[in-house]
Order: sequence, then structure tokens, then C-alpha cells
Amino acid sequence: MNKKVTPIRDYEKICFKCLKEKPKLEKYSLYRSNYGSSFVHNYTYLQICNKCKPKDIEKWFNEKPEMIDEYCAKYKYEQNIIDFVNTFPIEGQELFWNRCAHGACADNMDSQDWIDMQLGILPDEKYEEYGMYSPRQIEAYEERFPTCEYPINVVYSDGSKSCWCPFGAGGEYGQKVSPNISDECYGCEHYKKRETPIKEMDRDTYDKYEKYINAKIYIEKYKDLFD
Repeated sequence: MNKKVTPIRDYEKICFKCLKEKPKLEKYSLYRSNYGSSFVHNYTYLQICNKCKPKDIEKWFNEKPEMIDEYCAKYKYEQNIIDFVNTFPIEGQELFWNRCAHGACADNMDSQDWIDMQLGILPDEKYEEYGMYSPRQIEAYEERFPTCEYPINVVYSDGSKSCWCPFGAGGEYGQKVSPNISDECYGCEHYKKRETPIKEMDRDTYDKYEKYINAKIYIEKYKDLFD
């Protein structure tokens, strides 16, 4: 049995990369609020020993961005930071991305949960407790939405297109999944593998179709009780 990977408890004197206690450590902080940054509203720091420190690390953390407009900035070396942190053991990555981070876009999870998530062993219920889509919700959406009988291609008055299911799930035109996951597919009682070609409707017609399908479902559900 593999030993469970656990978080570093006392990390104040620990190098995030080698995870060894060192008498001398350097700390590099990120405080960026411009859109375009990979660290917007995610303020964190990196603690590193001289042996593990990359040659150009000061340049990565202290660069002045190219301002594209008043709010959006382009940082040349942020990918260097991300690639370097990705070489850390998972315990060191947790410190950088989670425990030492704060701000609206920081992870801020329990340390053990963050590590388990990266290792792919975090229970689905934990994802949902954090308000995240769980692997089972993502899998259900990716498998069910493109193959279900109910989604409809919807064409709007401005020419834009999408695809919607009357039970709440949405995707891209042509019954393709969207980067915006719909959790309605997980546990849906109405899933039925498609047997007919997909229909196309304008928004007004689709709104009527949605009401019709839901009414039909309720009639089928309760007809034996009242007929």
C-alpha cells in the first residue's frame, strides 16, 4: 500500500522545492491585481533555498508588465513561475498555490484536500462541498449531454447559436459540450439516448418546447394516479 502524501506542517524554514529545512531562505512574493495576470487576485509567495533557486527568478517576480489597456496587463515571465512551481513535490506546490495564498482567486482549501485533489483521490463529495464540479459531474455531462434525446439547437435573433436541454443543461450548437459544465446531467432521471435527429428552434419556440416537455414528463409521472 502506498503511503499517503500529507501536507508539510511547519514550513516557515522549509524550501518549497526540496522540502528541506535551510538556515537561509529567500522569499519572493506576488501581488498582482491587473487582469491578464495568471495571479490576478491570487496573492502568494515562494520560499526557496539558494541551491534550488533559478538564475532569473528575480526577473520573473519583479517584472513590470506591458499594459495593454488601463486594466489588462501582459506578463512575460509568469509561465516561467508556473512551470518552475510545477517541478516541486506536491507538498511544495500546495504551499505555494494554497496555504500561502490568499485573495478572491486563491484556492484556500484544506491542505490535505488540496493534495488529494491533485493526486486524483479526493472524494466527489468534497469537490461539491467546495462548490466545485466533481469528476463524476464532469463525466456525466461529457458522456450524456452529446448523446441525449432532449437537447435542442437554439438560434437567437442576433444569429448566435447554442444548445439547450429542457431539464437545465446547456452546451454549444450541435449538441457539443461547453467549457461551462452543466451539473444537471449527473443523476438526471430523464436521460434517453438519442434516436431522432436533433431539432433546431428559435428562442421563443424553444421556450414553449421546454414547457411542453416538462408538462409531458409530469403527466406521464402522475397519470396512473388520476386516470
